[in-house]
Amino acid sequence: MAITIRHRQTGPMLSLVALWTALRCVGALWSLVSEKPLVVSIPVETYVFLIAVSFYYGHGIGMVTINDSDASVKYHERSSIVSTSLERNKSHKSMPEDDDHSTVADEDSVIDDEELYPEMESVVAEASVLSSPLPKFPDNKGISCWSNPDHTLFMVRGKTYLEDRVKVQTAPAVFQCRGVDVWITDNAERNISRHPDVLGGKLCDEDTFVVNFLLPFANFVAYFTVPPLEKMPRNAATVWEKFVKGDQQYRDAKLKLLPVVVEGPWIVKKAVGPGTSPAMLGKDLPLQYYFTEPSAARNGIYEVDVLVTASRIARGILNVVKGHTKSLSIAFAFIIEASEESELPETVLCAFQVHSLHLEDCPCLPQYYLGD
Repeated sequence: MAITIRHRQTGPMLSLVALWTALRCVGALWSLVSEKPLVVSIPVETYVFLIAVSFYYGHGIGMVTINDSDASVKYHERSSIVSTSLERNKSHKSMPEDDDHSTVADEDSVIDDEELYPEMESVVAEASVLSSPLPKFPDNKGISCWSNPDHTLFMVRGKTYLEDRVKVQTAPAVFQCRGVDVWITDNAERNISRHPDVLGGKLCDEDTFVVNFLLPFANFVAYFTVPPLEKMPRNAATVWEKFVKGDQQYRDAKLKLLPVVVEGPWIVKKAVGPGTSPAMLGKDLPLQYYFTEPSAARNGIYEVDVLVTASRIARGILNVVKGHTKSLSIAFAFIIEASEESELPETVLCAFQVHSLHLEDCPCLPQYYLGD
């Protein structure tokens, strides 16, 4: 049964069977309650649309299951081999040092790890196909990489929005993207900024705003340079300063996400939306904030964790998107809502875009104890 469900062509068939069964059950229930037969007349266009939705949604589920299986197998293969290597190294280091009474092998008789475990070299090489951060477009042939999106993609509140509700194209993002990570893991980490490997180990080189999406299968993290307040546009500096100093309730009511599907199948565009109305993140998803103000000893790190796993609706959208990541280019913009005249016009705080993401090639999150 598991093999059948995982087959990419079985997903659409199961969806069609489920749709037909649901309609028959509704009709039978209606007949029992009203003692009248239920006759449903559906226009041909609507019927075709329902079949198409069932097919593509089912196909997406099949592809997601296949991708999950492939990524999971590779993840555990890498973890198992790396763990075995670490154990061997540990046991080698614990051997007694040479002395006059010890019997040791000659140098020529020592067999190294590559001879004993030839598969380790290939798996480790495979695990390092993608770096931290991911390549920047157009590197890696434009696959599994990130870029700074065209700011004209995003519509924000204009100068007179409080009077006329008119939105305009945003000015360029205030914070420039430093990089994007996709860390494959069975348990997405909170406060990922503590991990020494994020952003290639260079996270603390400058003041950075971090957005950490906790997904069921990965940490999806974006990093942005935070310029000094005096170098920001006046309106952006105002909302950012209030955001940093605000409490949980204030921040939850201000941070917005605007995703725009630049390239991708229509089913993903339908699930994500037209990209004109941002979502208030704190209203739809639990957020956690880990802010460290800059000091003489270290730079400031402002991390926002987005718990995607806590929302059924968000998980549903993610399942649709995940099945099509290889053919998808999607841009994300983060906006701090402007609700006063002095804060207008709104400006995108930061943005990034990912291209043709191959999850099976993304690196595994290195094991590191981060505490509670």
